Amino acid sequence: MGGRGLTGAPSPAVPLSADDIAALYDRHARALLTFLTRRTHDPEAALDLMAETFAVAVAQRRRFRGSTDAEAGGWLFGIAHNELSTWYRRGEVERRAMERLRIVHREPTETEYERIVELAGLEDERRRVALRLEELPDDTQLAIRLRVVEERAYPQVAAGLGISEQAARARVSRGLRALGEELERERVGEEHRDG
Repeated sequence: MGGRGLTGAPSPAVPLSADDIAALYDRHARALLTFLTRRTHDPEAALDLMAETFAVAVAQRRRFRGSTDAEAGGWLFGIAHNELSTWYRRGEVERRAMERLRIVHREPTETEYERIVELAGLEDERRRVALRLEELPDDTQLAIRLRVVEERAYPQVAAGLGISEQAARARVSRGLRALGEELERERVGEEHRDG
């Protein structure tokens, strides 16, 4: 590779080169796209976030202080995580602004969309979430379904459950936390088996 080769000792005076970033793309793009698709459940957003991740990597290549591919991969995933956090925060505000400005992103073709879903294992992930949701207590399942699946406001969730809004918020929060922890344990277990 160009700048450092990502094999020897770090050389802070030599930033990652364009060739280094291209090589990182070749090695990590698929894993990044899978990571982002599984978290957004939206292949179009995942493609945008991956492009942003590499744009930031190019802009910040002088800040990278690692010397190995594993360190570079960790650095890229850190950038992707930050981009994902920003995407969640901006959410609806940004989408409305883009609509007002008539900024249009190229949508993936149906074939590209299906391939990304396949690569990310999104169908498997949906089945896994559904199975884990079924394992939660009935009242927690219903709270999550009302809030997340049906996208009802908390006052409506509370009315549907016959509890206070504060109790509804707590039930949804606890349920999502339990669901997330179980899915993360599964994911880590799979990574250890595969690794």
